[in-house]
Amino acid sequence: MLQEERQKLILTELKEHHSVRIANLCKKLGVTRETIRRDLHELEESGHLKKVHGGAVQVKASLEPSYQKRELINTKEKESLAKKAASLIEDGDAVYFDIGTTTLLIPKFMKEKKNVTVITNGVKVAMALAECPGVKVILTGGEMRVGEMALSGATALKTIEPFYIDKAFIGVGGIDSQVITDYHLEEKEIRRMMVEKATTTFALADYSKFGTKAFVQVCPIEEIHTVICDGKAPKDMIVKLQEKGVNVIVVREVNKVFS
Repeated sequence: MLQEERQKLILTELKEHHSVRIANLCKKLGVTRETIRRDLHELEESGHLKKVHGGAVQVKASLEPSYQKRELINTKEKESLAKKAASLIEDGDAVYFDIGTTTLLIPKFMKEKKNVTVITNGVKVAMALAECPGVKVILTGGEMRVGEMALSGATALKTIEPFYIDKAFIGVGGIDSQVITDYHLEEKEIRRMMVEKATTTFALADYSKFGTKAFVQVCPIEEIHTVICDGKAPKDMIVKLQEKGVNVIVVREVNKVFS
């Protein structure tokens, strides 16, 4: 069994039982204690769990890894989702990018876009877009959350309010068959407005976001037009989303896209 598959199974066990024991995982997965310890160490480093004596416990939903740590988690999957998202932006579009670490990667694939306007409350996102000569950037005002370089509050909302957006691209803290969730109330308010303002809303979610419930509900899943996810996303969850009328684009791997 590949390390990636093994760690995915560990996270599944953790979601079902809220804690795991090394001895039980060794027996179930047929590997050594040292192998499981390495897996738990890597999963703790990526913010998915907390190690305890003899095993690990689930990280509480309200605890989110720092922005800097999130930028390093599932980077291959995030880049593939960002590339697909960029391909959906047409010349002349007015779009919204939130502050998500996946959204932050979209500008990398926008160098050839022309006459595109991007509204964002993310300072890092705006800086990345500065490398795209055909993109006009509107950065909201507002109070800055320094850790995420994000602008929020009444001023940010007032900046967004007058605009009608063709497409909104939002990251998620968690996604299931019912709702999109996030960790920050301030960011929830902005994402909520963009869902209402945009003709089409795209939610970008790597496999680790599925089945996760973050702190704040952003919107019912039916208000999302399309979910862009990677090939590791749970198939049963994809079916449930489709049953709710949500379009799902599955990016199987980098440079190989299926929709």
